[in-house]
Amino acid sequence: MLGLVLVTHAPLGDSIAQCVQHVMGSVPDGFEVVDVPASEDIDTTVKRIQDAARAVQAGAGVVFLTDLFGATPSNAAVRAGAESLNLPTVLVSGCNLPMVLRALGFRDLPLNEVAERLVMGGRNGIVSTGATAPQRQTFNPAKNDDSARDHHQQ
Repeated sequence: MLGLVLVTHAPLGDSIAQCVQHVMGSVPDGFEVVDVPASEDIDTTVKRIQDAARAVQAGAGVVFLTDLFGATPSNAAVRAGAESLNLPTVLVSGCNLPMVLRALGFRDLPLNEVAERLVMGGRNGIVSTGATAPQRQTFNPAKNDDSARDHHQQ
């Protein structure tokens, strides 16, 4: 099973973890949050991310979810994955609650399949309904067996 490490600007990660607990009833094993305060040294952040990755990994690899690509949490996660972890990792940036929930649901898939599904889940979690009811949204061109088809059901 894949381990998940959520790396965000503080306090976003802890807030998302609280939402996960609200939705799922508890925060599942194999999920860690590293909230990065503005004052923290990047070397300290990298070490904390590596420690979290080691804590959640179960042999299949680790998915790093970050809030903003190119920002300190994302850069530190890239560095953490590249430096001495010796396990497969992937980083998906732009996380939101639908993406995190999807990540928790797809941890049994191979690492190379997960990133694409998480990006799709994050995008499909963003829905503009305007003044119409969800049943009147525009046609979804996804194939019937594609999880993007039921974008309102994360």
